Amino acid sequence: MTRGAIHLGLGIAIAAYLLSFFHRVAPAAISGDLQSTFAIGGAQLGTLAATYFYVYTLMQIPTGVLADTLGPRRILFWGGLVAGVGAILFGLAPTFELAFAGRTLVGLGVSVTFIAMLKLIALGFDEKRFATLVGFSMLIGNFGSILAGAPLAWATQAAGWRQVFVFVGILSLVFAVGSRFWVPDTPAGKVDRTA
Repeated sequence: MTRGAIHLGLGIAIAAYLLSFFHRVAPAAISGDLQSTFAIGGAQLGTLAATYFYVYTLMQIPTGVLADTLGPRRILFWGGLVAGVGAILFGLAPTFELAFAGRTLVGLGVSVTFIAMLKLIALGFDEKRFATLVGFSMLIGNFGSILAGAPLAWATQAAGWRQVFVFVGILSLVFAVGSRFWVPDTPAGKVDRTA
């Protein structure tokens, strides 16, 4: 695998990681829309937002095992598919229960991104650059939180929250397909190391 391909693969992983941060923060920016759409109060809104964190947290140990056994390509692919379907379901959900299911799928899908990104950096780059690349990746990923603030509020006013989440879901599916083709599992000449 060429250096350019490895960089492209890392770019896809970072983009998926950015979406994971977007999904973490997004319910705050659209809380009023969610409450009026699903006729829910604060407790249900909190549950809808928190399901992401419950699933994300529970998946960290299994994700590490999956990254070490399946490699970053496969888990980014499947995670992106699950997150994409979840975001689309969330955006199209006619009921609170289906929105909850969509948000749960999003949490499950994006739970693999950080560990897969670390594994990819460990496999594809010189270990002397590991901390620098992780720091850079986290910087870019955290822009997802910024996008879930005022830019999301603006996009919601312009297009509606449902359309925004369908678009983000499609974006996740694009990143999933991209990871299938451009994220290496074990680049040539590298020894597999745990993340």
